Amino acid sequence: MKTSNLRVGVHIEGVHWVADYAEDVHEIRVFREGQEVDVHNAPSTLFGDEENAGAKSRADHRTAEAAVLAYLRRFVIEHDAEE
Repeated sequence: MKTSNLRVGVHIEGVHWVADYAEDVHEIRVFREGQEVDVHNAPSTLFGDEENAGAKSRADHRTAEAAVLAYLRRFVIEHDAEE
C-alpha cells in the first residue's frame, strides 16, 4: 500500500506557511517559517468522494492541492485573528 504526502506552501503578509497532508493518517501539519505550529485531523469533507474513487489523475492531484491550500489559508486567517 502506497501512502503519500501532499505539501503546499504560500506566503501571506511576508510569512511562509506550509501545510503537509499525510494521506495514511489523514492529518494536516501546519508550519510557519519552518516551525510546526499545529497538527489537525483533516476534515472528512476535505476531498469529498474523489478520495475513494480509484486511481488518481493529475486533475485529482491538483484538486487535492487546491483543497489543502484552501485549508491552509483558512487556518492562517483564524490563527492570525487569535494573535
